[in-house]
Amino acid sequence: MRTLVLPEGATTSLFILSDPDSPSETEFEATVAIACRRAYSGYRCIVFGGTFEHEGDIRRPDLALVARDYSHWFIVEVELLSHSLDGHVVPQMRTLRYGEPQRDCATILARELSITLGQAENLLENVPRSTIVVANGHNRDWYIALRALDVGYLSISTFRSNGGDEAFEIWGALAPVRESIGFGRFVSTDGAIRIRRDVRLPDGPIQIEVEHGATSCWIVRRDERFAWISKERGRAALPDAASVQLLRTSNGQILLRRTKDIVAP
Repeated sequence: MRTLVLPEGATTSLFILSDPDSPSETEFEATVAIACRRAYSGYRCIVFGGTFEHEGDIRRPDLALVARDYSHWFIVEVELLSHSLDGHVVPQMRTLRYGEPQRDCATILARELSITLGQAENLLENVPRSTIVVANGHNRDWYIALRALDVGYLSISTFRSNGGDEAFEIWGALAPVRESIGFGRFVSTDGAIRIRRDVRLPDGPIQIEVEHGATSCWIVRRDERFAWISKERGRAALPDAASVQLLRTSNGQILLRRTKDIVAP
């Protein structure tokens, strides 16, 4: 997928490709932040240098793209193609993809997103995240190596007009593996999950797969305050007041899983 991002209100029709090798990594990171904010209005692009640790290796990314509905987010590493793929990029992304977020991650997210520390901790622990590299060009070897790590790959090119306006071409697409639909609580007296009324689910029957269990039919109903989700047949094996989360996979499957008590963003 290739996306062209033009400056708002641009009056010129001629943009020239800028030299992709001339910016420093810091300059290119600033370009990536501008391009992402223009192209992905459904996300907040923030500076994010939280620490991740994997098998003794400690790494920090550059940015994060957080869905405005807090359904999912991306850890973003900005790289130049002049960097070593095997010596730098692959080790970096292995740690960011599979590493454990450290305590400073929540602190930085809370500050940059203007949310509470509890909400930031919930974002880290419960909201699905993916990892992507944004580079200053497309390279097939990078694409193959990153795909093997389950890491996404975007490239951004800059075009400039004679008047100084900037346009961007983005190669690739944001592709979350899972999205959080919402958090709810099981009410045993009703035999149903109580969740926000505006949860992104239709009224009526839906298929839900319980974590480590089978798929069954559930019914969604709404009153003036909440949505209520109950099994069509039988009763959910959940204790009273259990906190649960609903997730949607990339193929549309809805999953239900138990969570700790949460503070939703």
